Amino acid sequence: MAFTKEKKDDELYVYMNGKLIYKRWLKTGQSKIFDIMAYDEYTLKSLKEKEQ
Repeated sequence: MAFTKEKKDDELYVYMNGKLIYKRWLKTGQSKIFDIMAYDEYTLKSLKEKEQ
């Protein structure tokens, strides 16, 4: 699984294998999950982890 993050203005987009699964508005802290199966309690990667 390939996760990619993209930031546009105050919005953060997270894609898994090219498909949008998560969107967060950075100023308000609100978020929207688009694919509940890709982002659940068993997801191995935290969205807060920094890429090294």
